[in-house]
Amino acid sequence: MRDRCVWVVGHLAGRCARYRWPLLTAWAVLSLVAALYIRDSDATYTQQVAPPDSQASQAMDRVAAVSPDGRLPDLETVVLRARRGTLADPLPHGQMTALIAEVSKLPGVLLVAEPTGPLGPAVLGITPVSDDQRTAMIAVMMKGGALSPNRGAVRHLIETARAYDGPELQVEMSGPGTTMIQSGHVSTTPLIFAVLVGLILVGAALRSQPGIVVCLISGAAAALLAVAATAWLAHKTIMTPFAPIVTGMLAFGICLGGAVVVVYRMQSALLRGEHRVQAAVSVTASSGAAMAAGGLSLTIATLIIGGLGLSGFGGIAFAAATVGAITSLVMLTLLPALIAASGTRLLGWTDRHYLSTAGTGLGRRPGLRSWWATLVGHYPAPVALAAGILLLGLAAQISGVRLGGGDDGTEPTSMTTRRAYDLISDGFFPGMNGPILVAVDQTAGARGGGRTVPAADIAAAIKATPGVMVTGVSIDDAKHGIAVVRVLPAAGPRTRQASDLVRKLREDVLPAVLHGSVTTADVGGPTALFDDAAADFRAGLPMLLFIVLVSVAMATFLVVPSAALAAVLGACATLSVLASTGALRMLFQSNGPAQRLGVTVSPVEPYVLVPIIVAVFGLAPGMNLILLMRLGERSQAGPGHSPAASQPSIRNGARRSLIRSSRDGIRHGHADLGHIVLTMNMVMLIVFAAIAAQPPRALKMMGLGLAAGVAVEALLLRMAIIPAAAHLCRLRQVGTTPRNDQQITVGGVRLTVPTVPILVGFPLGWQGSRWRNPSPTRDSIPVPNSPRTPDQTGARASTGTANHRALYRYRSRIPRHRTSPASGRPESLPNSRR
Repeated sequence: MRDRCVWVVGHLAGRCARYRWPLLTAWAVLSLVAALYIRDSDATYTQQVAPPDSQASQAMDRVAAVSPDGRLPDLETVVLRARRGTLADPLPHGQMTALIAEVSKLPGVLLVAEPTGPLGPAVLGITPVSDDQRTAMIAVMMKGGALSPNRGAVRHLIETARAYDGPELQVEMSGPGTTMIQSGHVSTTPLIFAVLVGLILVGAALRSQPGIVVCLISGAAAALLAVAATAWLAHKTIMTPFAPIVTGMLAFGICLGGAVVVVYRMQSALLRGEHRVQAAVSVTASSGAAMAAGGLSLTIATLIIGGLGLSGFGGIAFAAATVGAITSLVMLTLLPALIAASGTRLLGWTDRHYLSTAGTGLGRRPGLRSWWATLVGHYPAPVALAAGILLLGLAAQISGVRLGGGDDGTEPTSMTTRRAYDLISDGFFPGMNGPILVAVDQTAGARGGGRTVPAADIAAAIKATPGVMVTGVSIDDAKHGIAVVRVLPAAGPRTRQASDLVRKLREDVLPAVLHGSVTTADVGGPTALFDDAAADFRAGLPMLLFIVLVSVAMATFLVVPSAALAAVLGACATLSVLASTGALRMLFQSNGPAQRLGVTVSPVEPYVLVPIIVAVFGLAPGMNLILLMRLGERSQAGPGHSPAASQPSIRNGARRSLIRSSRDGIRHGHADLGHIVLTMNMVMLIVFAAIAAQPPRALKMMGLGLAAGVAVEALLLRMAIIPAAAHLCRLRQVGTTPRNDQQITVGGVRLTVPTVPILVGFPLGWQGSRWRNPSPTRDSIPVPNSPRTPDQTGARASTGTANHRALYRYRSRIPRHRTSPASGRPESLPNSRR
């Protein structure tokens, strides 16, 4: 099955490389169409916090049914505080009056409730002026909805109100629209710095400007298509506001990482003297097949997750499924065309000059990566055990994660929403920032179905509950049979006390007061919404982890048919997802790290965990499978491989290295590709660190969660567990035993000596759909006849054309010792020499 897949990928890559210019033109047109669609799509993104069938969601639906336009109103709050004296003083009072007059004339403003007028207490539920007369709240009802506010109108409101902030009056803003705008504010300085550092790292790894351009083009094309697909899906299903960022970043990261690996391997193939078409086919048939398997696993897994309807994963799961398909398409079509069109321009000037004169390129010193690969090869069990224990320890941190909801009080003090939260908490009480809404349904009683309970009785029972500060009936619509009771708790919305109050109302207070009646009541509000989302997320997490384990294991088994290795990688992928979540507990639910990050200890929101899990899972399979396939490559050529692609080449001034066993093959593959994979992980870490450097807490949490997941994958899986597990499982493929083994007799003992051909010059080539002797055309090179194997170390020039000759060198490694049958100890062989 694997060989057939590789053959198909090689055949497709050969066609793409041969018809590269029409294909590149088609991709340019497709990218332009995607960019225009993104600009004109007018997609709407909505944050669905609670599951549709939860009690909090039903309460919000009933509140929306009796609200204007049938949706939750967007109620923004302007918080004023007199810096000196009180708000009744002439100067602060005059500024407050002027602010109210100007805000009421803004477009998009439906209603302004003055603090000293009758509308203020009716809208907010309490007197909107503090007892010390220094703090006041101005309720501004916008024309948009709370879940989809008019951002332009809200932004204009913020600018107008904040203009009155001065030495006499402090002005801050809060509300759904303000929070959404503030949480989406992105500083460009960290991102620009991250991009520059990333380009430097990629340039240091590839040492070629055209190579960097090829990688960026592949990533940009994938990101454009992914964001366009997300915008199209936003018209079909509910899509979170994080979806375009996550899908674009996921597509760009997957394709950039895969493209860097492919370009690096293309450079290595060119340095061995391969033709550009042959090299493009060989590297795509190996690394491209691995990326396609990773993209396929991502697509299948996320489609299953979206189909099962796991909480919070619906829209973003389908968007991630399109990312998997898009990245596979880019890696198998666009990238082969790009590297084939670039050819030797992917090499530096020195390498191109040496290649044109000597037929091969300069050798690359392995350095530190060779030392680490040798160390892992010598001690695979201890390395795997140490990395596995560390991975289990990080994943175990998820047991202490508190899921729930944050609020404006958890944001950095540099944000106006956090300062408004503090002013309201100090001037009134913390629970004013997170009211609880109880939606009372009396429609059954209106149809004559039995006894009903008035909303006033329900409010009186709730007011007698400990922990409740203020309770009142804000809406009582007899026509629709729905009433809304506003409950203002003493504790803030992110605290355990607020969650306990919601639980007590649902389980004790409301069932007692509604017993024997047909009236029903659902508890909603910010605290209830996040608590319901957290409960539903916990219920669906085991199924999610099972899908991740099975999909990664199946993709691994497709690349390397080893059940043990597939199980190891599936389990490690699941643990890495848990480790990224556990890292958030250590960073955001401990006082020391939270203070250093400038935020407050608080629960972790499920809607933030969803994109983290999707991105960590999506970025992992492709790079893991690329490394795994490279570790399994041996000296025997197979379908879709160039014969020289897995043969060791003679490095300039270096000793010839022979792959004598599967251990040597794994070690050489780890040393050759491990540093490239690690470089790409470092680039992603820098980008995620730039996201974590943004002011909003949600972006900090997302950036650090993604960085933790990538760090675990890079430092534990790809540097340690995967190569160590490969050594322990001894990756074996067809053609493990070299075909040119010699039977020789030394001192009366008959030995089998492996003889590995070392190719210098132009290799045999893969020509599209089958192996054949190509004709002398622009994209093919005449293939010489294969030489016979000599008895001992030597060289023989092959017969061929005068302009294209290949020189095969053979080296026999003869053992200097043998094991004595009598003593079992090694003894020297006569006339043996190295």
